[in-house]
Amino acid sequence: MAQRKETVSAEAKRGLTRRDALKGAAVAGLGILGAGALAGCAPQGGEGAQPGQQAAGADATAWDKEVDVLVAGTGTAIHAAVACSEFGSGSILIVEKDPAMFGGTSATSGGGYALALLDFNAEEGIGDTREQVLEYMKLVADGRMDENVQAAFVDNANGFCQFVLKTHGWSKWGHINKAFGDYYELYAGSLPEAFGRGSWYPFDAEGKNLMAPDQWAVYREYVDAHDNIELVMGTSVESLVVEGGAVAGAVLTDGTKVKAGAVVLGTGGFEHNEDMRRFYLPFPYYRSNGSVNNTGDAQRMGAKVGAQLAYMDTVFGNPYFDTQKEWQPGAFRYDNAGSDAFAPRGFPHSLMVNHKGKRFCDESTMYDTMNRAFGTYDTGTMEYANIPGYWICDSAYTSTFLLPGYATPDALPEFVFKFDSLEELADGMGIDKEALQAEIAAFNENAAQGADPVWHRGEKAVSANTMAMMSALMTLPGATAPQSVLGTVDQPPFYCCRYVPGMMGGTRGGLHINENAQVLDVDGEPIGGLYATGNCSSGVAGYWAGGATLGQGSVMAYVAAKHITGTAD
Repeated sequence: MAQRKETVSAEAKRGLTRRDALKGAAVAGLGILGAGALAGCAPQGGEGAQPGQQAAGADATAWDKEVDVLVAGTGTAIHAAVACSEFGSGSILIVEKDPAMFGGTSATSGGGYALALLDFNAEEGIGDTREQVLEYMKLVADGRMDENVQAAFVDNANGFCQFVLKTHGWSKWGHINKAFGDYYELYAGSLPEAFGRGSWYPFDAEGKNLMAPDQWAVYREYVDAHDNIELVMGTSVESLVVEGGAVAGAVLTDGTKVKAGAVVLGTGGFEHNEDMRRFYLPFPYYRSNGSVNNTGDAQRMGAKVGAQLAYMDTVFGNPYFDTQKEWQPGAFRYDNAGSDAFAPRGFPHSLMVNHKGKRFCDESTMYDTMNRAFGTYDTGTMEYANIPGYWICDSAYTSTFLLPGYATPDALPEFVFKFDSLEELADGMGIDKEALQAEIAAFNENAAQGADPVWHRGEKAVSANTMAMMSALMTLPGATAPQSVLGTVDQPPFYCCRYVPGMMGGTRGGLHINENAQVLDVDGEPIGGLYATGNCSSGVAGYWAGGATLGQGSVMAYVAAKHITGTAD
């Protein structure tokens, strides 16, 4: 560790600041392809290199290109590139694995950010304190995550928001609804009525809120308008190059060797890597709307150079209704249409059971909390008893709401099954018949009184808020949506579809970072020159509020840029 610290501080010993070194590293006029080789670099595997690092950079003795900052990914990592440019880092190279899609999963998200302690809190009628939000985030993370990183996120969220407004000429940050706030609202530190920290949106100069595609269109315009930034689509980082114990650059998938003063990895999760899902996730997952390019690239590259991996057993959870007619155990798919982030599982006249006929969750709770219920392991039958789950509704439901897939009884998709009785439903879906009838009878008795003493459905503020907003998307023309999330399930015909565990955007474990977004080695020491943000990093606090993926990734990308350029407070 002493050798690493000496290497990282070598520039300072020569009388140069890191920012000076970065500015001096820029080489003008080099394209990504066909660039002439630069001067040879120092031999690999010298003093201070860690085991396994020599192989990672053994053939990178002649660089094809040199930049101040290399950014891998155009999701939340784009904020690192923009901030580095604004803070004067010099030349920046951005590589995006997808040949056409700028922004990855971020650009296809809802576009809201989970943030705290903004200057706009008072305008939005939000009262919050640093102590409250940190206490809440610690609990959401089960006490596992780095509290210094959580503090850095909270302390930099407002600065990030102001930076974005100034850079892009936008007017403010605000909310477009009050449905989504703290997902774990019963935890200490949560805001009243679970509103205030989630789903913040930027508003443009004319006062229009910007959804994700609009935001990333502006970020792309910024990149294209700045000569110091080069964007290469359809290319990604293949391996990191280490010299003297610090990351000195990377090799791209087209073979280009790029020397960089700093490398920022923002390549997403590993949900589309089958081996990594099996190795790291605690129970089977079936769906994700994360980009198919999310194959754990940064996690694997970082591990090769000694990076510590953290929280690899966690995801941004979200249940999905199974859009396949036949049950296919273990079949993982990219799926956007089957996502049930908000509806209909929590609407009245419906409930969820497992194959034993038993309810296993508050159906109206937020998607990340509900998704965790799938992981219950039955030691008697030696199985994950709640996979798949079965969502059931009756004709009272279909007289008011659309079915999963935005369907009606007249045009059922193949994955929504219709039955004339609960007995037929149990036989057709493979559910314990007697147990199902008894469970629904007990549910109906309580629902008729507007109560759920078993799972407390409808008692959380977020249930009512979500119902109020999402019912507008699912209510049939001319129908009036009920106010309660509870309603009996007793009017035939009945409808059923399978529910499976999934991910909203992907996995959330990765390269362990510190409060500067620097990647740490297995001893907890920063690896010089290497930063990570978004779903390829260890993140901040898990799925704590609406827009947690964008909020955490973006703020920590901004934090990384401040550290890279020496502009940190």
